[in-house]
Amino acid sequence: MIIAQMPPSQHSKPSSTGLNWSITKMKINLWYCDDMKQWRWTLTDGSRPIVRQESGQQPYLRDAMNDVANTVEYMLECKQSK
Repeated sequence: MIIAQMPPSQHSKPSSTGLNWSITKMKINLWYCDDMKQWRWTLTDGSRPIVRQESGQQPYLRDAMNDVANTVEYMLECKQSK
């Protein structure tokens, strides 16, 4: 299990995409499933109760990580537009 959290001093800094990081904590689970030959992942926001959960799978690790990064950016965009 990987838990990604930005230090408090960086919460309001813009990302490389120009987004402000308004979500302070996300939980990313990443694992390889031998039976399916896929890298699988889940991503949940840090709120309680959980407001948003996304998941995906790819045969290659790099593709799975790109999906996670794209999903995080999308979640930040959605959060910013509210």
